[in-house]
Amino acid sequence: MDETYFDEGPAGNFETATLEITKDLDGNEFNNSVSAASGVDVDKRNRENEGNISNQVPTSKDISTIPFKHIDIHSFFTDRNEVVERALKDCHDSLINEEEKDIVGSWLLTEISLWDIEKERLVVLTKTALYSIKYDFISLKILEYNRIPLTQIDTLISGELVYPSSSLAPRLNGLAEGMSSIVNCAVRQEWSTLTSCTGLAQFESSYCFRKRQMSGIRLMWNKGNPLSLIKKWNPFAKDIPWLTYTSHPLFWYKGSEAERAKFDIEGLCSMIKGLLTTECNIKTGLIIIENYIGVGALVHNRNALGFFKIRGKISF
Repeated sequence: MDETYFDEGPAGNFETATLEITKDLDGNEFNNSVSAASGVDVDKRNRENEGNISNQVPTSKDISTIPFKHIDIHSFFTDRNEVVERALKDCHDSLINEEEKDIVGSWLLTEISLWDIEKERLVVLTKTALYSIKYDFISLKILEYNRIPLTQIDTLISGELVYPSSSLAPRLNGLAEGMSSIVNCAVRQEWSTLTSCTGLAQFESSYCFRKRQMSGIRLMWNKGNPLSLIKKWNPFAKDIPWLTYTSHPLFWYKGSEAERAKFDIEGLCSMIKGLLTTECNIKTGLIIIENYIGVGALVHNRNALGFFKIRGKISF
């Protein structure tokens, strides 16, 4: 019988090969099996794959530290294209007079009231004043606004938002977060993983501590005087001599830096510091939200009642 020769070259020591397919999202097990059979350096191949993945996929956020993770962000009217830009233009044209047309910046932020109520607010900063605007993103009109001259502000505090050490609010938030996660696991019939569900961990999670996992700023014009008891315990009081802001919920869910900029509290913080008078006390420290019981704020904030959203057949 005639001998048949295939490709010329040095003979290889090829005894056997096994092809193994496993459930692996990135296909590393498959690649490793084939590479081992063909004599390719497995470690080198893995290093190349990791380099390619790191160049293509951005680093994911730590989900446990993202506020508003229980909210459907796409139900916000402000998540629609050009809605915020149109609202800001409307505010510029309607509120800013000719004498202070020099606008420094505009943002959509979250204002936190004295009673820990989160509210959606447009903020326009000029060289002489700050405008805090309640805007109806459904009917596209200004509902009310507050103008604060920059010369009136005597203190600016930037830092992390925290509750008082004796407050029950963080533990109520942790309880609500934990129960919500457990119910979600049960609805999805994840009984086998229920004991390891993140909801159980939430009972003693960061919500059970003083921190709110958010940074912010507080602008004050009370000249260091404490708030009167009549105003402090009146939930309808409006003449409060300070404003507290943090980033809008959309900030944590937008992709590019350009998209996130108009929802970022850091933009307002950096801009306004350069415009305040030299007499203004600018400092970094904890911003205390004096909410001790927190039931009303818990219901209000978890349902995002201070934001314009799609809520079934009724939107507000």
